[in-house]
Amino acid sequence: MRILFGTVLFLAALALSGCKTLREPDWLQNPKSVYPEASYLSAVGEGNSRQTAEYAASANLSRIFKSHIEATERLIDVASETETHFSRTTQMSSDINILSEETLINIQHAEAWKDDLGRYHAIAYIDRQKTAAIYQHQIDENSRRVQAFLTYADQADSLLQKHAHLRAAERLANETTLLLQQLKVIHSPTAIAAAPPYSIAALKTALSTNGEKIHVAIHIDGDTNERAEEMLKEMITRYGFTVGEPAVLTLQGDVSFTDSGKRTDDLLFYYFNLTVEVKDQAGRTITTITENGREAVTSTEEALPRFFRTLNKAIQENGPRSLDAYFNSLIEQNR
Repeated sequence: MRILFGTVLFLAALALSGCKTLREPDWLQNPKSVYPEASYLSAVGEGNSRQTAEYAASANLSRIFKSHIEATERLIDVASETETHFSRTTQMSSDINILSEETLINIQHAEAWKDDLGRYHAIAYIDRQKTAAIYQHQIDENSRRVQAFLTYADQADSLLQKHAHLRAAERLANETTLLLQQLKVIHSPTAIAAAPPYSIAALKTALSTNGEKIHVAIHIDGDTNERAEEMLKEMITRYGFTVGEPAVLTLQGDVSFTDSGKRTDDLLFYYFNLTVEVKDQAGRTITTITENGREAVTSTEEALPRFFRTLNKAIQENGPRSLDAYFNSLIEQNR
């Protein structure tokens, strides 16, 4: 009987011990004790599942980059204001934040732990040396492609071809700059060695100068008060081109705003349409900007202002996209 009673107690104790979670890991309160800062970047996160805990750990790891990069950008910005030639560099901060939060390279999730309350805890880390090598390879490859785009731009036989390649070079150079910012946090010596051979400031100047040489003429039928033309001028100017002659590009089209004749008890319905063909110097249509829709208004007096607000929003958003698609297609043709 004593043996049976002792066995029952032993089994009960064993069952109770099985309900307990393992001892809290050392990395939970002090990640650097397990992943030394000299060799790793690390962060801890928690969630209702292992997956959400790992996601939270990755997000917390990205905040290390965000704080480092934002601090660097603020220092550069302050320093630039003291120079005789005033310039600002913090306009890239939003892009840096997005990159640091979404596209960190080589994040590892090694361990997870479940506490007594059922919450999961996970650690994310980056191996500095291994990850620095990956970054350097990507930066070197990007720099090679930027140089190739610049060579194509120098050899281009038209302002449009040159603009397409300068634009592609600038976009890739911006991406490379953001990778370099991350690499400085991961392993500063490698970042210094990976510095690209081109000047991004000179690249941006070349793109801006070439854009100013692209003159654009605008001819819109049905635009009695030239409101649509003014909207298109604003879009073209923001894009970096110049409105005027002799034209490298011509925006030719028509705009209409008509009463549909449809009514409800309290609403009138109007249709609007804008069709603009963007043509090169040879008269070829390279892209088309089309906007159409219906406005529901309470009075005729309300109709035109609503129409122009809707049209302007559409032009400023979709016009640049159409031009972007055209310049991207020029790059694809040369691959």
